[in-house]
Amino acid sequence: MSGRREHDERDWAAEKRDFVADRRDDLADARDAAADLRDAVADARDLAMDDREKAFDQYQHAQGSAAPTSGPARTCNSPPAASMLSLEKSSRQEARLAREERAAERDIAALERAAAATRRMSTNASTQLAAVFAEIAAQLHADGSFDQVLQHIAETAVATVTGCAMASVTLSHHSLPETAATTSPAASAVDQAQYEAGEGPCLDALVTPMVSAASFPDSRWPRLGARPAALGAGSAASYRLTFDSSRSGGLSGSLNTYGKESNAYTDEATHIGIILAAHASVAGASVRERSELEHLADNLSTALLSRDVIGQAKGILMERLKLTPEEAFDALRHSSQHLNEKLRLVAERLAQTGEFDEAEAAGP
Repeated sequence: MSGRREHDERDWAAEKRDFVADRRDDLADARDAAADLRDAVADARDLAMDDREKAFDQYQHAQGSAAPTSGPARTCNSPPAASMLSLEKSSRQEARLAREERAAERDIAALERAAAATRRMSTNASTQLAAVFAEIAAQLHADGSFDQVLQHIAETAVATVTGCAMASVTLSHHSLPETAATTSPAASAVDQAQYEAGEGPCLDALVTPMVSAASFPDSRWPRLGARPAALGAGSAASYRLTFDSSRSGGLSGSLNTYGKESNAYTDEATHIGIILAAHASVAGASVRERSELEHLADNLSTALLSRDVIGQAKGILMERLKLTPEEAFDALRHSSQHLNEKLRLVAERLAQTGEFDEAEAAGP
């Protein structure tokens, strides 16, 4: 316990140092932005000064050309004045060059800070993980279908869970398991071996939060034996997936990660897997709920359209056959039964073409 506490304290101290370094970099970036703004203002001021001097020179030249050739010069175009103007212009150019050099130095410093921040992130597992999961969350919410979410989660497991060489997602509907997403045929084969044996980590994880196997064979699954190892899975860790949607019914799932070697997963890796499975569950439930709402909206739209077209058809029959609304609806219903077609289709054909067989509409 003491060793673990010291390790946690070191990690916390490292995170605090990184936090301070990040804030220091933010301040430096803000100072650089302010300096860039000041330099931009100075450049604009110098350019305006150059333009004024150029206009003044043109004016003096025009005045000099129009003045009489005799008598003392009364313009500022005298050698001392011209020398002073040239000196001021040269000074401004030097100041501009100095500002450009400072700006280049700031750019280099900003690149170095960015590189240092990247190194800090790569060496700080928690910071890296937070960034990864932030990206995962954004991408998962952008996925358009349940199948896309499952495939994305399997691929992300390989990218983020240390030791994971391949991954899959098992779905079980009313106790019938199947592989819904996979990163390789080998992962699917390991899943299938468990389905055939009726046991294994991917099946146990359908009802248990996390099930791991350091190696195969494992005494918990005697029928499965060493088949996973023969198929390329030296170890495994499976995580339960839950989809809290009203349409989920009897659907359950598991995220399955497989390592090539025995004992492929550290405690940290399994913890990451648990977090990833939680993200997968939330994203999957969200997509399923969205699909449910879209399905309900489509059904409602269809129902409204059906009601409208049936109303139109009833109106046509009421006018054509002098029927009451109830009699017109009964006529449509009898025609639907006689033709073995949906009532909506009979109504659509009548509304669009006027076609309707009165004999078919007669009741039994």
